[in-house]
Formats: sequence, structure tokens, C-alpha cells
Amino acid sequence: MKKRLSTILATLLMTVTLIPFAPVHAKAASADVTRQMAGNRQIKDISKKMTAYTTAMNISVWSTTKPVKMKLNDNQKLSIAVFVRYNYKGDYSYTAKELRSETKKLFGKSASVSKIKSSKKNKNQAMFVCSSDSKFYKDPYMYCGGDFGDMIPDYKIKKVVRTGKNTYTVTTQNRYGIYGEKGRTNIGTTTLKLKKTAAGYVVKGISYQYNGR
Repeated sequence: MKKRLSTILATLLMTVTLIPFAPVHAKAASADVTRQMAGNRQIKDISKKMTAYTTAMNISVWSTTKPVKMKLNDNQKLSIAVFVRYNYKGDYSYTAKELRSETKKLFGKSASVSKIKSSKKNKNQAMFVCSSDSKFYKDPYMYCGGDFGDMIPDYKIKKVVRTGKNTYTVTTQNRYGIYGEKGRTNIGTTTLKLKKTAAGYVVKGISYQYNGR
């Protein structure tokens, strides 16, 4: 009986000792969910807007064929926010509240407007938003970027990968057309890091590469 009890105690002790060293399950591997997610309305909307922005960068004075990883600081977020409002909502001028709201919607966190400069100090359109200096605008800030002219920005979702819980990487193709002409020209790729929140998908990273066309 004593021998049996000793064996049971030894077994229990070994079990207790081994529990802390039990292998931890690894995180789920990335999964290609293109078929399921490429048609998601919110992902399509954010992909269209962000890819249009990187297309604008590709045809701007900052154009380069080297890979670009954007620093999503407040200035960059504000530039993207006013680009979206100008191109997709027709807004030319903004209040601080509108800019904070738009950046929170796109990126999950509001951007500070404290570093917005006047158009005269905004050299080479370093930011697409500047302080209003026109009698035509009542709001304190205005769009001071360019436009596409006769170019039509377009995009195509190439791949969607789930990288973790509520996080995704979306790869798109930058394309454009010309008013009155047929066809689309592919000019590069954009990679977006998205996070799904209660309010929708927000952007956590943007990188792109222009192919020089």
C-alpha cells in the first residue's frame, strides 16, 4: 500500500512539475483569405482610397521606383485624410474637428492639427492641407494638393492575407486610365496593413512601389 501511494505521489509530483513546461500553442499561421475577403465592401473602399493616394505619390515630385514605406505620422495622416475628402467627397476646406474625425476614421486615432502651415510655407506641397489664406474659405484649413486632371485612378485587389486576430495585409495593383480612352495601365503595387475594429477597418501601415510607367 505504501509503495502504491509513493508511486501515485511521485506521478502527481511529476505532473505538477511538468505543467509549467508544457508547450505553448504557436500563433495561427498567416492565411490567404483573398477569395473570402477581396469582395468585402469596407476593405474595397479603404483599398481604393489608399491606392489612389499612393498613385498620386507615384506621379508627384516624390516619385521613385524604390520601395517606399510611409511613416504614418500626424502630417501624413492629415494629408491622406484631406486627399480622401477632396477626391471622394468634394470637400475643399475643413475644420479641426472634421480633420480629427477623418483621421480617426481612417487610422483609428485622431491626428493633431498643430503643425499645419500656411500655403506659402508648405514647400513642394509637403502636406496636402494648409491654413486657409483665401477669402473664399471660411474654414481654418484647406486642401492644397494637386488633382488627377484627365487621369482616372483605379486599383485591383490582388491578395488578402489574415496575419492575426483581426489583422490583415492587403496587396493591391495601382492602375489608372485616361478620360476618353480605353484600357488601364498598371504602375505598381501597394501593400496595406489593416486592423478590424468595432467601427470598421483602419489603416496601420502603407507601403508601395512604382514600376516607372
